Amino acid sequence: MKKRLAAIASLLLAMVLLLASCGLGEKSSAEEAAAKPESQETETEPMISIKISDLKRYLDSSSSMMELAQRFFTDTIVYRGADGKYKFEPVNDSLPLSSYDWDGLRQGSGKELILEREGEPASIKGIDVSRYQGDVDWEKVAADGVRFVFVRLGYRGYSEGALITDEKFEEYVKGAAQHGIGVGIYFVTQAITEEEAIEEAEFVLDSIRPYNITWPVVLDIEEAASATARTVGLKAKDRTDYTIAFCEKIREAGYTPMLYCNIRWYLEELELERLTAYDKWFAQYFNRPFFPYEFTVWQYTNTGRVDGIKGDVDLNISMKDYSKKD
Repeated sequence: MKKRLAAIASLLLAMVLLLASCGLGEKSSAEEAAAKPESQETETEPMISIKISDLKRYLDSSSSMMELAQRFFTDTIVYRGADGKYKFEPVNDSLPLSSYDWDGLRQGSGKELILEREGEPASIKGIDVSRYQGDVDWEKVAADGVRFVFVRLGYRGYSEGALITDEKFEEYVKGAAQHGIGVGIYFVTQAITEEEAIEEAEFVLDSIRPYNITWPVVLDIEEAASATARTVGLKAKDRTDYTIAFCEKIREAGYTPMLYCNIRWYLEELELERLTAYDKWFAQYFNRPFFPYEFTVWQYTNTGRVDGIKGDVDLNISMKDYSKKD
């Protein structure tokens, strides 16, 4: 009980500090007020009020300080920017918005999450894998309820820019397909020109041609594992240009293109308003996600467990069944 109270106290203190750092609920400084004419009203920041019962509910259902902060807003996206500071980004109502009812989210076995609608499952269980998962028993994976998998096809090196195939790609694609699991693939980009983006798409298409890829072909756009990576400093406009070039090449070949990002990359590293034509795979390790714009797949943990895989694996739910063609 003492540990529980201490945890609540810590989160409350963190919330107070967060609100203070953002200026929410604070009046202008005494110096600013004194410098204004007496007839001019002192400006104030918006106040936040919340019922104690709601605060307790938010505390119980939040997995992190960031998730707790987000629960206070529906018209604002809370995230940590590239500079490490909290950002409060107004929701852009001109973009297609998500309509999922996350009150229907339920906990399955272990860390598994299921979205329900009117008591019936409204999501599909999936995973994503790369060579780090080692040897996989796909029969057990399928028996554990996994219906789709995104297999890493490969990546472009972040220093010299070579195109590299994941050493487990072929084995995983064949194994999953043999056991009735829908297969999509992802490729980690480091393109710094439109020509390189097209080269990456052609590399992907050549690699998947022998296989039945029924789920999306995903461009994975994320932080490189080096501060000197070739894409460091790339402008959002340029990265968006290269993303469109890749996706259009994939679409022309008859596959469904998709983008994978976390919330900061969608908001800071891309021009999202130019990417509404493509499905989104969203990574956020919350108990309850917050991404107001349209997306179809949510990666909610990187420490999940699935029968047939030793150690941690990324868990996903999809709100769209890509095995059913429109």
